Amino acid sequence: MCSEPVNKPVVNDESVMTPTKRVLTLWYGVIMMVIASGLGAVSYHLFEEELVSRDAQLLKVINNNMQRIYNSSGQEKILTVLERDRYFLRLSGYSANLWGDDGELLFHEGVDLPFSATERLDDGSQVSRQVVGSQTLVMSLSGTLRYEELASFRNVMLLTLLSLWVISIVLVAWLNGRMLKPIRKLVEHVKSLQRKGLQDKLPLSSSKSSELGQLTLLFNQQMSRIDQLIRSLEDTLNAAAHDLRTPLTRMRLSAEKAMVKNDPQALKESLMDCLEESERMLAMVNSLLDVAAVEQHLDARDRTQANLSDLIREAAQLYEYLAEEKQIDLSFELPETMNILASPNRLRQVFANLLDNAMKFTPEQGSIVLSACKEGDLWKVSVQDSGRGIAESDLPHIFDRLYRGDASRKTPGFGLGLSLVKAIVEAHNGKINVKSSQGEGTEFNCLLPAA
Repeated sequence: MCSEPVNKPVVNDESVMTPTKRVLTLWYGVIMMVIASGLGAVSYHLFEEELVSRDAQLLKVINNNMQRIYNSSGQEKILTVLERDRYFLRLSGYSANLWGDDGELLFHEGVDLPFSATERLDDGSQVSRQVVGSQTLVMSLSGTLRYEELASFRNVMLLTLLSLWVISIVLVAWLNGRMLKPIRKLVEHVKSLQRKGLQDKLPLSSSKSSELGQLTLLFNQQMSRIDQLIRSLEDTLNAAAHDLRTPLTRMRLSAEKAMVKNDPQALKESLMDCLEESERMLAMVNSLLDVAAVEQHLDARDRTQANLSDLIREAAQLYEYLAEEKQIDLSFELPETMNILASPNRLRQVFANLLDNAMKFTPEQGSIVLSACKEGDLWKVSVQDSGRGIAESDLPHIFDRLYRGDASRKTPGFGLGLSLVKAIVEAHNGKINVKSSQGEGTEFNCLLPAA
Protein backbone atom coordinates (compact mmCIF):
# COMPACT_ATOMS: atom_id res chain seq x y z
CA MET A 1 0.00 0.00 0.00
CA CYS A 2 1.53 3.21 -1.14
CA SER A 3 1.51 6.15 1.22
CA GLU A 4 0.26 9.46 -0.05
CA PRO A 5 2.97 12.01 -0.76
CA VAL A 6 3.31 14.70 1.82
CA ASN A 7 2.93 18.17 0.40
CA LYS A 8 5.81 20.16 1.77
CA PRO A 9 5.13 23.84 2.37
CA VAL A 10 6.69 26.12 -0.16
CA VAL A 11 9.28 28.29 1.55
CA ASN A 12 9.67 31.79 0.28
CA ASP A 13 13.29 32.18 -0.74
CA GLU A 14 13.29 35.85 0.31
CA SER A 15 12.39 35.00 3.92
CA VAL A 16 15.07 32.35 4.35
CA MET A 17 18.61 33.38 5.15
CA THR A 18 20.97 31.31 3.03
CA PRO A 19 24.28 30.05 4.46
CA THR A 20 26.25 32.60 2.47
CA LYS A 21 23.97 35.39 3.63
CA ARG A 22 24.28 34.22 7.25
CA VAL A 23 28.07 34.06 7.07
CA LEU A 24 28.37 37.51 5.48
CA THR A 25 25.98 39.03 8.01
CA LEU A 26 27.76 37.33 10.92
CA TRP A 27 31.16 38.55 9.78
CA TYR A 28 29.80 42.05 9.29
CA GLY A 29 28.25 41.96 12.77
CA VAL A 30 31.53 40.87 14.37
CA ILE A 31 33.53 43.50 12.49
CA MET A 32 30.99 46.21 13.35
CA MET A 33 31.05 45.16 17.02
CA VAL A 34 34.86 45.39 17.13
CA ILE A 35 34.86 48.77 15.37
CA ALA A 36 32.04 50.10 17.58
CA SER A 37 33.84 48.90 20.74
CA GLY A 38 37.04 50.59 19.62
CA LEU A 39 35.27 53.84 18.76
CA GLY A 40 33.37 53.74 22.04
CA ALA A 41 36.52 53.19 24.08
CA VAL A 42 38.34 56.02 22.31
CA SER A 43 35.34 58.37 22.67
CA TYR A 44 34.99 57.52 26.37
CA HIS A 45 38.70 58.16 27.00
CA LEU A 46 38.65 61.48 25.13
CA PHE A 47 35.51 62.61 26.98
CA GLU A 48 37.08 61.69 30.32
CA GLU A 49 40.22 63.65 29.50
CA GLU A 50 38.06 66.61 28.52
CA LEU A 51 36.21 66.52 31.87
CA VAL A 52 39.49 66.29 33.82
CA SER A 53 40.83 69.26 31.87
CA ARG A 54 37.62 71.17 32.57
CA ASP A 55 37.91 70.52 36.35
CA ALA A 56 41.52 71.68 36.35
CA GLN A 57 40.50 74.82 34.48
CA LEU A 58 37.76 75.59 37.03
CA LEU A 59 40.25 75.30 39.90
CA LYS A 60 42.62 77.54 38.01
CA VAL A 61 39.90 80.17 37.59
CA ILE A 62 39.18 80.16 41.36
CA ASN A 63 42.88 80.45 42.19
CA ASN A 64 43.21 83.39 39.81
CA ASN A 65 40.24 85.08 41.48
CA MET A 66 41.81 84.56 44.91
CA GLN A 67 45.07 86.05 43.66
CA ARG A 68 43.23 89.12 42.37
CA ILE A 69 41.44 89.51 45.72
CA TYR A 70 44.76 89.30 47.54
CA ASN A 71 46.34 91.84 45.22
CA SER A 72 43.47 94.30 45.65
CA SER A 73 42.32 93.82 49.28
CA GLY A 74 44.95 91.79 51.13
CA GLN A 75 44.94 88.30 52.48
CA GLU A 76 42.35 89.02 55.22
CA LYS A 77 39.77 89.44 52.42
CA ILE A 78 40.38 85.86 51.24
CA LEU A 79 39.01 84.35 54.47
CA THR A 80 35.97 86.64 54.22
CA VAL A 81 35.26 85.55 50.66
CA LEU A 82 35.61 81.87 51.56
CA GLU A 83 33.17 82.23 54.46
CA ARG A 84 30.75 84.06 52.19
CA ASP A 85 30.92 81.36 49.48
CA ARG A 86 30.87 78.36 51.85
CA TYR A 87 27.37 77.28 50.71
CA PHE A 88 28.32 77.57 47.02
CA LEU A 89 31.45 75.50 47.57
CA ARG A 90 29.47 72.81 49.36
CA LEU A 91 26.82 72.55 46.58
CA SER A 92 29.36 72.62 43.74
CA GLY A 93 31.50 69.81 45.14
CA TYR A 94 34.44 71.99 46.08
CA SER A 95 36.57 71.48 49.18
CA ALA A 96 38.82 74.20 50.61
CA ASN A 97 41.41 74.45 53.39
CA LEU A 98 43.14 77.74 54.30
CA TRP A 99 46.22 77.60 56.52
CA GLY A 100 47.90 80.53 58.19
CA ASP A 101 51.62 81.14 58.25
CA ASP A 102 51.90 79.37 61.60
CA GLY A 103 50.17 76.22 60.29
CA GLU A 104 46.82 77.04 61.89
CA LEU A 105 43.76 75.89 59.91
CA LEU A 106 41.82 79.10 59.27
CA PHE A 107 39.07 77.70 57.00
CA HIS A 108 37.76 74.22 56.20
CA GLU A 109 34.93 73.08 53.94
CA GLY A 110 34.34 69.63 52.46
CA VAL A 111 36.74 66.70 52.67
CA ASP A 112 40.07 66.88 54.43
CA LEU A 113 42.79 67.96 52.06
CA PRO A 114 46.51 67.24 52.41
CA PHE A 115 48.78 70.20 53.06
CA SER A 116 51.52 68.67 50.90
CA ALA A 117 51.54 69.28 47.16
CA THR A 118 49.39 66.84 45.09
CA GLU A 119 47.30 67.01 41.92
CA ARG A 120 44.67 64.31 42.53
CA LEU A 121 43.15 62.45 45.47
CA ASP A 122 42.44 58.73 45.57
CA ASP A 123 38.80 59.30 44.63
CA GLY A 124 39.85 61.16 41.48
CA SER A 125 39.25 64.68 42.84
CA GLN A 126 41.39 67.42 41.33
CA VAL A 127 43.59 69.33 43.87
CA SER A 128 45.32 72.72 43.59
CA ARG A 129 47.69 74.36 46.11
CA GLN A 130 48.34 78.11 46.08
CA VAL A 131 50.36 80.39 48.36
CA VAL A 132 48.61 83.73 48.89
CA GLY A 133 50.79 86.05 50.93
CA SER A 134 51.64 84.19 54.13
CA GLN A 135 48.64 81.88 53.82
CA THR A 136 48.27 78.62 51.89
CA LEU A 137 45.01 77.79 50.07
CA VAL A 138 44.37 74.16 49.08
CA MET A 139 41.25 73.48 47.00
CA SER A 140 39.81 70.41 45.33
CA LEU A 141 36.93 69.61 42.99
CA SER A 142 35.17 66.32 43.65
CA GLY A 143 35.26 63.67 40.89
CA THR A 144 31.71 62.50 41.71
CA LEU A 145 30.05 64.85 39.26
CA ARG A 146 32.60 63.92 36.63
CA TYR A 147 31.95 60.22 37.14
CA GLU A 148 28.20 60.79 36.92
CA GLU A 149 28.66 62.59 33.61
CA LEU A 150 30.90 59.77 32.38
CA ALA A 151 28.34 57.17 33.42
CA SER A 152 25.57 59.08 31.62
CA PHE A 153 27.76 59.45 28.52
CA ARG A 154 28.63 55.75 28.63
CA ASN A 155 24.98 54.71 28.83
CA VAL A 156 23.94 56.99 25.99
CA MET A 157 26.88 55.86 23.88
CA LEU A 158 26.17 52.15 24.51
CA LEU A 159 22.50 52.59 23.68
CA THR A 160 23.34 54.56 20.52
CA LEU A 161 25.99 52.09 19.35
CA LEU A 162 23.75 49.11 20.08
CA SER A 163 20.89 50.69 18.15
CA LEU A 164 23.16 51.51 15.23
CA TRP A 165 24.61 48.00 15.33
CA VAL A 166 21.17 46.37 15.22
CA ILE A 167 20.01 48.70 12.44
CA SER A 168 23.20 48.08 10.43
CA ILE A 169 22.85 44.29 10.86
CA VAL A 170 19.27 44.40 9.57
CA LEU A 171 20.30 46.71 6.72
CA VAL A 172 23.28 44.53 5.78
CA ALA A 173 21.15 41.38 5.88
CA TRP A 174 18.70 43.07 3.51
CA LEU A 175 21.47 44.31 1.22
CA ASN A 176 23.13 40.88 1.22
CA GLY A 177 19.84 39.29 0.26
CA ARG A 178 19.32 41.83 -2.51
CA MET A 179 22.88 41.47 -3.81
CA LEU A 180 22.93 37.67 -3.57
CA LYS A 181 19.52 37.28 -5.21
CA PRO A 182 20.90 37.42 -8.79
CA ILE A 183 23.62 34.94 -7.80
CA ARG A 184 21.02 32.58 -6.33
CA LYS A 185 19.05 32.91 -9.55
CA LEU A 186 22.20 32.06 -11.47
CA VAL A 187 22.76 28.99 -9.30
CA GLU A 188 19.15 27.85 -9.72
CA HIS A 189 19.40 28.50 -13.45
CA VAL A 190 22.53 26.34 -13.71
CA LYS A 191 20.73 23.58 -11.76
CA SER A 192 17.82 23.75 -14.19
CA LEU A 193 19.94 23.63 -17.35
CA GLN A 194 19.70 19.85 -17.49
CA ARG A 195 15.92 20.08 -17.38
CA LYS A 196 15.28 23.13 -19.55
CA GLY A 197 18.23 23.02 -21.94
CA LEU A 198 21.18 25.33 -22.55
CA GLN A 199 19.16 27.66 -24.78
CA ASP A 200 17.20 28.95 -21.77
CA LYS A 201 18.76 32.34 -21.01
CA LEU A 202 19.16 33.86 -17.56
CA PRO A 203 17.06 37.04 -17.26
CA LEU A 204 19.00 40.24 -16.64
CA SER A 205 18.33 41.18 -13.00
CA SER A 206 20.54 44.26 -12.79
CA SER A 207 22.05 46.98 -14.96
CA LYS A 208 24.21 45.87 -17.86
CA SER A 209 27.00 48.14 -16.61
CA SER A 210 27.11 46.47 -13.17
CA GLU A 211 29.35 43.52 -12.38
CA LEU A 212 26.38 41.17 -11.95
CA GLY A 213 24.85 42.41 -15.17
CA GLN A 214 28.09 41.79 -17.04
CA LEU A 215 28.38 38.35 -15.40
CA THR A 216 24.84 37.51 -16.52
CA LEU A 217 25.54 38.62 -20.10
CA LEU A 218 28.80 36.67 -20.23
CA PHE A 219 27.05 33.62 -18.77
CA ASN A 220 24.30 33.78 -21.39
CA GLN A 221 26.88 34.24 -24.15
CA GLN A 222 28.89 31.25 -22.95
CA MET A 223 25.76 29.12 -22.61
CA SER A 224 24.67 30.09 -26.13
CA ARG A 225 28.11 29.21 -27.46
CA ILE A 226 28.13 25.88 -25.62
CA ASP A 227 24.63 25.16 -26.90
CA GLN A 228 25.74 25.93 -30.45
CA LEU A 229 28.80 23.72 -30.06
CA ILE A 230 26.73 20.85 -28.70
CA ARG A 231 24.18 21.21 -31.47
CA SER A 232 26.99 21.38 -34.03
CA LEU A 233 28.53 18.28 -32.48
CA GLU A 234 25.20 16.46 -32.57
CA ASP A 235 24.64 17.45 -36.20
CA THR A 236 28.18 16.41 -37.08
CA LEU A 237 27.80 13.04 -35.36
CA ASN A 238 24.45 12.44 -37.02
CA ALA A 239 25.82 13.41 -40.45
CA ALA A 240 28.99 11.35 -39.93
CA ALA A 241 26.95 8.33 -38.82
CA HIS A 242 24.74 8.73 -41.89
CA ASP A 243 27.70 9.09 -44.25
CA LEU A 244 29.59 6.20 -42.66
CA ARG A 245 26.60 3.88 -42.67
CA THR A 246 26.48 3.75 -46.47
CA PRO A 247 30.10 2.60 -47.07
CA LEU A 248 29.90 0.19 -44.12
CA THR A 249 26.74 -1.32 -45.59
CA ARG A 250 28.46 -1.65 -48.96
CA MET A 251 31.44 -3.35 -47.35
CA ARG A 252 29.16 -5.81 -45.54
CA LEU A 253 27.11 -6.61 -48.63
CA SER A 254 30.25 -7.06 -50.75
CA ALA A 255 31.80 -9.38 -48.17
CA GLU A 256 28.60 -11.45 -47.80
CA LYS A 257 28.26 -11.75 -51.57
CA ALA A 258 31.85 -12.93 -51.95
CA MET A 259 31.46 -15.49 -49.14
CA VAL A 260 28.33 -16.94 -50.75
CA LYS A 261 30.01 -17.39 -54.13
CA ASN A 262 33.15 -18.93 -52.61
CA ASP A 263 35.11 -17.65 -55.62
CA PRO A 264 38.71 -16.40 -55.19
CA GLN A 265 38.16 -13.71 -57.79
CA ALA A 266 35.01 -12.56 -56.03
CA LEU A 267 36.86 -12.47 -52.70
CA LYS A 268 39.60 -10.34 -54.28
CA GLU A 269 37.06 -7.92 -55.73
CA SER A 270 35.32 -7.75 -52.35
CA LEU A 271 38.58 -6.90 -50.61
CA MET A 272 39.27 -4.18 -53.17
CA ASP A 273 35.77 -2.74 -52.62
CA CYS A 274 36.29 -2.82 -48.84
CA LEU A 275 39.67 -1.14 -49.22
CA GLU A 276 38.19 1.59 -51.41
CA GLU A 277 35.35 2.25 -48.97
CA SER A 278 37.71 2.25 -45.99
CA GLU A 279 39.93 4.79 -47.75
CA ARG A 280 36.88 6.96 -48.29
CA MET A 281 35.88 6.71 -44.62
CA LEU A 282 39.45 7.40 -43.50
CA ALA A 283 39.58 10.51 -45.69
CA MET A 284 36.35 11.79 -44.13
CA VAL A 285 37.59 11.10 -40.58
CA ASN A 286 40.91 12.84 -41.31
CA SER A 287 39.02 15.84 -42.68
CA LEU A 288 36.89 15.99 -39.53
CA LEU A 289 39.98 15.82 -37.35
CA ASP A 290 41.63 18.53 -39.43
CA VAL A 291 38.68 20.87 -38.95
CA ALA A 292 38.57 20.13 -35.20
CA ALA A 293 42.32 20.72 -34.85
CA VAL A 294 42.09 24.13 -36.53
CA GLU A 295 39.05 25.14 -34.47
CA GLN A 296 40.72 24.17 -31.21
CA HIS A 297 44.20 25.54 -31.75
CA LEU A 298 46.30 27.07 -34.50
CA ASP A 299 49.81 27.48 -33.13
CA ALA A 300 50.94 31.11 -33.42
CA ARG A 301 54.52 29.89 -33.79
CA ASP A 302 53.60 28.52 -37.22
CA ARG A 303 52.75 32.01 -38.47
CA THR A 304 55.29 33.89 -40.50
CA GLN A 305 55.44 37.04 -42.58
CA ALA A 306 54.14 36.16 -46.03
CA ASN A 307 52.85 37.70 -49.26
CA LEU A 308 49.18 36.77 -49.51
CA SER A 309 49.22 37.43 -53.27
CA ASP A 310 51.88 34.74 -53.75
CA LEU A 311 49.95 32.25 -51.58
CA ILE A 312 46.79 32.76 -53.65
CA ARG A 313 48.65 32.28 -56.95
CA GLU A 314 50.41 29.16 -55.63
CA ALA A 315 47.04 27.64 -54.63
CA ALA A 316 45.58 28.55 -58.04
CA GLN A 317 48.38 26.79 -59.94
CA LEU A 318 46.80 23.44 -59.03
CA TYR A 319 43.63 24.37 -60.94
CA GLU A 320 45.05 26.06 -64.02
CA TYR A 321 45.03 22.84 -66.07
CA LEU A 322 41.49 22.00 -64.92
CA ALA A 323 40.39 25.52 -65.89
CA GLU A 324 41.90 25.06 -69.38
CA GLU A 325 40.21 21.70 -69.73
CA LYS A 326 36.78 23.14 -68.84
CA GLN A 327 37.50 26.34 -70.81
CA ILE A 328 37.01 28.44 -67.68
CA ASP A 329 38.58 31.90 -67.63
CA LEU A 330 40.67 32.00 -64.43
CA SER A 331 41.84 35.58 -63.84
CA PHE A 332 43.56 37.51 -61.05
CA GLU A 333 43.17 41.08 -59.83
CA LEU A 334 45.69 41.06 -56.99
CA PRO A 335 48.16 43.67 -55.73
CA GLU A 336 51.81 42.70 -56.10
CA THR A 337 52.42 42.84 -52.37
CA MET A 338 49.95 41.81 -49.68
CA ASN A 339 51.84 41.46 -46.41
CA ILE A 340 50.24 39.21 -43.82
CA LEU A 341 51.26 37.30 -40.73
CA ALA A 342 49.84 33.83 -41.20
CA SER A 343 50.36 30.09 -41.55
CA PRO A 344 51.12 29.78 -45.30
CA ASN A 345 50.08 26.13 -45.62
CA ARG A 346 46.74 26.76 -43.99
CA LEU A 347 45.94 29.78 -46.16
CA ARG A 348 46.83 27.78 -49.27
CA GLN A 349 44.20 25.27 -48.09
CA VAL A 350 41.64 28.09 -47.81
CA PHE A 351 42.01 29.31 -51.38
CA ALA A 352 42.49 25.81 -52.78
CA ASN A 353 39.16 24.75 -51.26
CA LEU A 354 37.40 27.89 -52.49
CA LEU A 355 38.79 27.38 -56.00
CA ASP A 356 37.86 23.70 -55.88
CA ASN A 357 34.26 24.62 -55.08
CA ALA A 358 34.22 27.26 -57.80
CA MET A 359 35.55 24.75 -60.37
CA LYS A 360 32.92 22.17 -59.42
CA PHE A 361 29.95 24.46 -59.87
CA THR A 362 31.11 26.70 -62.70
CA PRO A 363 30.01 25.44 -66.14
CA GLU A 364 32.26 25.28 -69.19
CA GLN A 365 33.23 28.64 -70.69
CA GLY A 366 32.46 30.27 -67.38
CA SER A 367 34.76 32.55 -65.40
CA ILE A 368 36.43 32.68 -61.98
CA VAL A 369 37.98 35.91 -60.70
CA LEU A 370 40.32 36.15 -57.70
CA SER A 371 40.59 39.76 -56.56
CA ALA A 372 41.87 41.57 -53.50
CA CYS A 373 41.89 45.05 -52.04
CA LYS A 374 42.69 46.67 -48.72
CA GLU A 375 39.89 47.85 -46.43
CA GLY A 376 41.37 49.64 -43.45
CA ASP A 377 43.62 47.17 -41.64
CA LEU A 378 42.18 44.18 -43.51
CA TRP A 379 42.88 42.45 -46.79
CA LYS A 380 39.64 41.57 -48.56
CA VAL A 381 40.12 38.61 -50.90
CA SER A 382 37.20 37.66 -53.17
CA VAL A 383 36.66 34.43 -55.12
CA GLN A 384 33.86 35.07 -57.60
CA ASP A 385 32.51 32.55 -60.10
CA SER A 386 29.81 32.59 -62.76
CA GLY A 387 28.32 29.27 -61.66
CA ARG A 388 24.76 28.33 -60.91
CA GLY A 389 24.84 29.84 -57.42
CA ILE A 390 23.67 28.53 -54.06
CA ALA A 391 20.04 28.06 -53.07
CA GLU A 392 18.82 30.61 -50.53
CA SER A 393 17.79 27.82 -48.13
CA ASP A 394 21.33 26.41 -48.19
CA LEU A 395 23.21 29.67 -47.56
CA PRO A 396 22.90 29.67 -43.72
CA HIS A 397 24.32 26.13 -43.53
CA ILE A 398 27.11 25.95 -46.10
CA PHE A 399 29.81 26.37 -43.41
CA ASP A 400 28.34 23.59 -41.22
CA ARG A 401 30.34 20.42 -41.03
CA LEU A 402 29.16 17.59 -43.34
CA TYR A 403 26.38 19.76 -44.75
CA ARG A 404 25.72 19.26 -48.44
CA GLY A 405 22.99 21.01 -50.38
CA ASP A 406 20.81 19.22 -52.86
CA ALA A 407 22.81 20.57 -55.78
CA SER A 408 26.14 19.35 -54.36
CA ARG A 409 25.14 15.79 -53.50
CA LYS A 410 25.93 14.63 -57.02
CA THR A 411 29.54 15.84 -56.77
CA PRO A 412 32.26 14.02 -54.81
CA GLY A 413 33.11 15.35 -51.35
CA PHE A 414 32.21 15.19 -47.68
CA GLY A 415 30.84 18.68 -47.02
CA LEU A 416 33.88 19.62 -44.93
CA GLY A 417 35.79 21.94 -47.28
CA LEU A 418 33.97 25.16 -46.35
CA SER A 419 33.98 24.20 -42.65
CA LEU A 420 37.75 23.95 -42.82
CA VAL A 421 37.95 27.27 -44.69
CA LYS A 422 35.89 29.05 -42.03
CA ALA A 423 37.91 27.50 -39.18
CA ILE A 424 41.24 28.57 -40.71
CA VAL A 425 40.08 32.12 -41.51
CA GLU A 426 38.71 32.63 -37.98
CA ALA A 427 41.89 31.14 -36.48
CA HIS A 428 43.72 33.99 -38.26
CA ASN A 429 41.33 36.51 -36.59
CA GLY A 430 39.53 36.97 -39.88
CA LYS A 431 35.99 36.59 -41.21
CA ILE A 432 34.40 34.98 -44.25
CA ASN A 433 31.05 35.64 -45.87
CA VAL A 434 29.28 34.60 -49.03
CA LYS A 435 26.99 36.29 -51.53
CA SER A 436 25.06 34.14 -53.96
CA SER A 437 21.86 33.85 -55.90
CA GLN A 438 20.84 31.04 -58.18
CA GLY A 439 21.81 31.61 -61.79
CA GLU A 440 24.04 34.61 -61.00
CA GLY A 441 27.13 33.00 -59.48
CA THR A 442 28.71 33.01 -56.05
CA GLU A 443 31.21 35.30 -54.33
CA PHE A 444 33.20 34.32 -51.23
CA ASN A 445 34.88 37.20 -49.35
CA CYS A 446 37.71 36.55 -46.90
CA LEU A 447 38.74 39.38 -44.56
CA LEU A 448 42.21 38.85 -43.07
CA PRO A 449 44.27 41.23 -40.90
CA ALA A 450 47.12 42.89 -42.76
CA ALA A 451 50.60 42.74 -41.22
